[in-house]
Amino acid sequence: MHTTYVYFIVLIIVLLRMGREKEIQPSRMWITPVLFIWLAYSSISQSFSLTIASFLLYIVFLAVGLGVGTWRGKMDKVRVNPASGKITSQSSIGSIILFMSVMFLRLLAGYWGKEHALVSLSNALLFFPLGNIIARRYVLYSRYLLMQGQRR
Repeated sequence: MHTTYVYFIVLIIVLLRMGREKEIQPSRMWITPVLFIWLAYSSISQSFSLTIASFLLYIVFLAVGLGVGTWRGKMDKVRVNPASGKITSQSSIGSIILFMSVMFLRLLAGYWGKEHALVSLSNALLFFPLGNIIARRYVLYSRYLLMQGQRR
């Protein structure tokens, strides 16, 4: 399957889930990060030149993504739904726009050219949302555990 199709499938899933308030289900929180790890792996495996500079660029973008993901996770609304008693979360519109703009930049960089520097930047842009999603899920899970403890 072509990588672009996988992007659109993942983006549609993420968009459908991000904007609405939903129950936090710890057993399913790992699915989207695993999809992005596979996407990063498949993208890197298609580029034949992995250098130290590109590897460092990946680490920098991953670290920035982890920081922004932590910030996004703290911005999310997490509450106990009074009707059902379940713990729910809802993303803010700012975090959705930030996430989508980085993914769009990554797709554009992939289409602009196949020069080495641009391919490295394109792959590095994929590590930003990966770190972002991992950190956000970790923060939400931590807040979930805290609220579970308060409910008991």
